Amino acid sequence: MEHLLNRKLKGNRGTRVKEHTHRAKKIAAVIWTRFQVGPYQYQLKHLRWYLQVQTRHLKPSSRYRYWLTVKNILRALNKEAAWIHRLHGPWGSPAMVNRPSSNHEKITVQ
Repeated sequence: MEHLLNRKLKGNRGTRVKEHTHRAKKIAAVIWTRFQVGPYQYQLKHLRWYLQVQTRHLKPSSRYRYWLTVKNILRALNKEAAWIHRLHGPWGSPAMVNRPSSNHEKITVQ
């Protein structure tokens, strides 16, 4: 997985690329355990399953980071154009889905 992504990812090798590579290795290990397929054998169903099942316990911001890593995997596999529109879900936004209401409500004086 590292070889696949390092060829395609641009940026500072010490920060974001390293984070994406680390997450991609985790994704690859989980998909291998479940389906026994490597990155070059991925189908849409493998990545969708990962995003739906394996990230559901994460905070929205963490889910979004995994989504960005999956997008990089798609880009590296040259499948982004064909698959990206079929991988929409709650992981596609870093915003919190259920934000708690504010304790500082406006007080109106009559």
